[in-house]
Amino acid sequence: MIRLSEEFLNRYTDFPEDMEPIAQFTYLRTYSRYLPEYGRREVWKETVKRATEYNINLAYRHYSKTLTPAQLLEKKKELEKEAELLFDNMFYRRQFCSGRTLWVGNASTGVADKYPLANFNCSFTNIEDWEDLCDLFYLLLVGTGVGFKTTKKLSQKMKPIRNRFRTTHEMYRPVAKSERLEHSKLEVHEQDGCAKITIGDSKEGWVESLRYFFQLLTQPEYEKIEHILFNYDSVRPKGERLKTFGGTASGHEPLMEMFQGIEKVLKNQVEQDTEPLEEVQEGYVRVRPVHVLDIANRIGYNVVVGGVRRTAEICLFDYDDYETLFAKYGINGLWGEEAFTRHELIKQKMIQLGIPVPKWWDKLSVKYYDVHYAGGTKTFTDADEARRFAETQGISDYVPFPYNNSRPLHHRRMSNNSIAFRSQPSKDYLDFVFLVMRSEGEPGFVNLEEMARRRLAQKGITEPTSSQLEETMDEVGMNPCAEIILKSKNVCNLTTVNVKAFVKDGRLQLDQLIEAQKLSARIGYRMTLVDLELPHWDVVQKEERLLGTSLTGWKDAMGEIGADEETEKQLLETLGRVAREEADRYAKELGLNRSLLVTSVKPEGTLSLVAGAVSSGLHWSHSPYYIRRIRITADDPLAKACLEHKGWVIHPEVGTPGQTYEEQMKNARTLVIDFPVKSGAKRTKDSVDVHEQFRTYFMFQKYYTEHNSSNTITVKPHEWEEACEIVYKNWKQFIGVSFLSYDGGSYPLAPYEACTEEKYHQLVSQMEPFDFVKLLKYEIAEDTQLDETMEDCASGVCPIR
Repeated sequence: MIRLSEEFLNRYTDFPEDMEPIAQFTYLRTYSRYLPEYGRREVWKETVKRATEYNINLAYRHYSKTLTPAQLLEKKKELEKEAELLFDNMFYRRQFCSGRTLWVGNASTGVADKYPLANFNCSFTNIEDWEDLCDLFYLLLVGTGVGFKTTKKLSQKMKPIRNRFRTTHEMYRPVAKSERLEHSKLEVHEQDGCAKITIGDSKEGWVESLRYFFQLLTQPEYEKIEHILFNYDSVRPKGERLKTFGGTASGHEPLMEMFQGIEKVLKNQVEQDTEPLEEVQEGYVRVRPVHVLDIANRIGYNVVVGGVRRTAEICLFDYDDYETLFAKYGINGLWGEEAFTRHELIKQKMIQLGIPVPKWWDKLSVKYYDVHYAGGTKTFTDADEARRFAETQGISDYVPFPYNNSRPLHHRRMSNNSIAFRSQPSKDYLDFVFLVMRSEGEPGFVNLEEMARRRLAQKGITEPTSSQLEETMDEVGMNPCAEIILKSKNVCNLTTVNVKAFVKDGRLQLDQLIEAQKLSARIGYRMTLVDLELPHWDVVQKEERLLGTSLTGWKDAMGEIGADEETEKQLLETLGRVAREEADRYAKELGLNRSLLVTSVKPEGTLSLVAGAVSSGLHWSHSPYYIRRIRITADDPLAKACLEHKGWVIHPEVGTPGQTYEEQMKNARTLVIDFPVKSGAKRTKDSVDVHEQFRTYFMFQKYYTEHNSSNTITVKPHEWEEACEIVYKNWKQFIGVSFLSYDGGSYPLAPYEACTEEKYHQLVSQMEPFDFVKLLKYEIAEDTQLDETMEDCASGVCPIR
């Protein structure tokens, strides 16, 4: 095995001397593992060493199977030099392996070896079998973001399922640790029409319990089973430490709620006005895509409140599946006259296009008005009545404010939902989608045809037939942040180069940047050498060996070197070509197949903060100087340590009770910390219009990216029609972006706030450097915030690591 020598490591301090407070804070909150033997979290040097050695040894283990002892000795020397280069680049934040590997790689708990899939940011599966939902459950449990596609065609392939059954959830009586079952157990008592699932205390055990549940309801040999009992006694109690992954157990209740939720889905009880399930034979029904969506979301909801504490899902569906298109419509409620006006406009557009109006639509159209008075709260459906009642209560300044919150389908928040177009939609239909999206934030949409073309082009098929395109569109999808094109049952591990780190005194160090890009491709390719614990996924991964070599700090770097658009294009073309050539060369050296797709741009939110709050991915920085605010749970040891640092500006969250700052800080559950940031930007993000944002996206698509370029397009109120027009006119080059309504107003404790250069220097000068020793006072166990804030995507849904 390859280990970095103590002599080499002694040249480095615990943290780089220039590591900004925001970078140290983000690293400690997100990637630093607790070391029980030392009673503290890792320092940056230890994390980088751990991740470096994990990645390099993947290659060493591969070579040990294919080379002679003499050849292996020579190769070991090469890999030791590579390990030192990788360590140095990561330590000084010039580039990064995936955030997932920063978290799990070579962890003393053995998590990366026991759960290799935990290394991977991205995954995708078609849902065409009940077993696919078990795979989704497993992937979410190990922290991988999951994209899934559920279409009418795919749901028709799923086995009919029985929905005439009842369940009993036995009272939870936790057994001693030594008596716990690791795997789930199924006991069938056919003569009594009863089966019992005893759930094991492991990720595998949880997935097995779901698999048993589906088997009992779909396999003919169990059709006499009408009563299913669940026993949770082996599930560890809430709050117990999770040694392998870190964090604490959520107890049995989220798991019980998942099964109760799925039962409601199968019995069509999620929403009153849902169309009946098709009964294909007596006692058996066929689910539709919306039911698959609900089950996947119920699974995700169980995971997000469990030990993983985050779920990232994206659901892809047919353009004419209106049931799924409107699945999340109104779940945040309609608030204010403008929302109701848009609601009516959407209905008119649906009628114009011949789209059926959902049965629940008019219920959501009812305007409710609350009047809060001394006796409590009274609700009206007529504004004048509400106003008259308010007057009788002596409320002279009452202003009726309409709302409707009648679709509280909270579990559906677990996924982003996007239309998967197989051909270009009409302009009228695209206008309709933009209208709904502007109102609700969803659905998004992606272009399956362009995804298929890109995959086929890398196979040498540049002029595909319609049948080749159709077949490829059937099998492909995307990860939750939509930057990776994935075949069903495939994964991808993403790597990053911080371009801004290669700018010195206004000049780009191109040779060093190119070497880092080559190394990024090798880091990613080494991750394809692992053997995945799900065999059917392992086969696809090894067939395609996808890479995701990403860039961050791009706009900051281009601003600092004064690059024009032509210079950007040339540089992107060079970096894309270098990554592809190096990936192909390295594959040949290892004696393996080439990667089907290599380059991508991911959102880069968290790693960009670790890199010093550089501009994330291909986005612009907020402004030349700004305050970046980050939220953290008040009882986190890191939060307590921050409070001891002089000059740090820390606020209680908006709405915290208390008359004074001191009272609010005492009552605060969430703290908000101000970090001053100096970027390479020469202008503010506000000044970048929708045309320029799209121009950057299409430039990356043409000159750099083989997958997709994750991009959040910020749209001002007057730009929505332009945005729709740009997408429609450039459909053949478009795969998918996120859209975010521009909020030009200022509000308390906004995540970003522009400031002057003087204000920036004032805040920096008074801010005491982060003192790791102060953290040791409060650190007693691993209790870091694992992905709770979901800051990688502006839309707030993507996995941090």
